Amino acid sequence: MRCDLSADHFHEAGQGWLVAPNGYRYFRCTTRTQRKEADRLVADGVPLVLYYWAGEQLDWRDGADARDEWQVVRPHVITGEPRRKGDIEWTVGRWEDEDGRLVLVLTGHC
Repeated sequence: MRCDLSADHFHEAGQGWLVAPNGYRYFRCTTRTQRKEADRLVADGVPLVLYYWAGEQLDWRDGADARDEWQVVRPHVITGEPRRKGDIEWTVGRWEDEDGRLVLVLTGHC
């Protein structure tokens, strides 16, 4: 499933929380998750959120859409500081709700 959350929830993500389409409220736990860990979580069915502040983009992906999107952005995921070379690079954060359900929030940097 793909869902554009930008209109209602864009500014929430900047504050470290997000209400997802499933109604759960997620909070930022970490801002740097390694690719291998994200590979495992996406394969296990954890949804993705693409948060790109420069384009006011906040997109929810789950199921096959999350796995497909992960394959597109994975080569551009970094764990350090953005290299500032003009291309969008992504950091992956683990966010959890109060019951421990996860979502991976990919934050775009250019």
